[in-house]
Amino acid sequence: MTSSPKNILIANIRLIGDVILTTPLIALLRQAYPEADIDILVNRGTGEFLEKDQRVRKVIYVDNNKKNDGYLGQIFRSYDLAINMNSSDRGNIAVLLAGRVTRIGFRNKGNSLKNIWQRLLLTHPLVFPEDIPVVHHCGVIAKALQIPYTHLTVDIFWDSADEARVNSILNERGVNTPYFVVHPFARWIYKYWRPERFAAVSDAIVERYGLHPVWTSSPSAEEKAGLANAALLCRHQPTLIAGDLSINQMTCLLKRAKCYLGLDTAISHLAASVGIPMVALYGPTFISRWFPWYNPGSPDQVCPPQRGRLQRGNIVVVQKDRECVPCGKAGCDDSGQTASPCMLEITEDEVLAAMAVCLASPTVNTPNLNA
Repeated sequence: MTSSPKNILIANIRLIGDVILTTPLIALLRQAYPEADIDILVNRGTGEFLEKDQRVRKVIYVDNNKKNDGYLGQIFRSYDLAINMNSSDRGNIAVLLAGRVTRIGFRNKGNSLKNIWQRLLLTHPLVFPEDIPVVHHCGVIAKALQIPYTHLTVDIFWDSADEARVNSILNERGVNTPYFVVHPFARWIYKYWRPERFAAVSDAIVERYGLHPVWTSSPSAEEKAGLANAALLCRHQPTLIAGDLSINQMTCLLKRAKCYLGLDTAISHLAASVGIPMVALYGPTFISRWFPWYNPGSPDQVCPPQRGRLQRGNIVVVQKDRECVPCGKAGCDDSGQTASPCMLEITEDEVLAAMAVCLASPTVNTPNLNA
């Protein structure tokens, strides 16, 4: 194990899903170095939820909308241990500038000239593992630091103010019976499923399981409008929570739900973290990397190798069994802005069958993670 650092920087200048799946490393570092201060470097809009995590001293933001973003001045030569969670040049440069003693980052495979500076200047230039669950990157870092572990756990925290906010919204909107959550949006259109199918499945869950539907979206005006229009297709009108909750509050809402239905998106990773039965619909994404993490499982867990209906614990992913799936592209034209046939071909019956499977699996009791 590396000699005890007094301060640590974890850089993950990526998307929100990447940042959520970094939280197992925070736990490992806190256990190994209980006296160290841990700071996190993220893009603005991706890591604000970590401000409720008492294991973290400070969240530092990269603001891509500012020409003179001052984050490099905040981190320069300030950390005994600096870690980049991916192979991006931006993250590795941040680590090189921040780390006084130990600098850990990933480099892409091969011996190209581009990798020379990473191999020379990082104290631990790790080869980026392409086809493993993203959570395993935390384990790779831990092994490089000789930190032993038996679990990798994705944890999102909320506090009493978050609970009060969720209670207030549910009470105001008359949700006083067991409910399930539907989140029918993702960042990119190529991950979308048809709204009328979400409506049909939502109605079927109401009728089969006696649960009340709660549908959610981000604060995006487009998503809020889409949520309202899709809800009109339902026979059993859902309660809409359209952009009203932070990530921490959304996690609190999910913790209380009986089950969840969503897409290949960050909210699905939140649902997995609280242990409720869940179904997520995936298109061309490599599920070998992005299958929602099952916290009670082995730290060496890998995605089931087949396509179709995939299960780990009470998490079920539906991905169409096509020869071209997964391709890893952002839709067939790789633009991210057109619907994917492999998503649109998923049927309502397939989703309802997956929901029956996850609801029949034991629900994992996870603690209320209040800061």
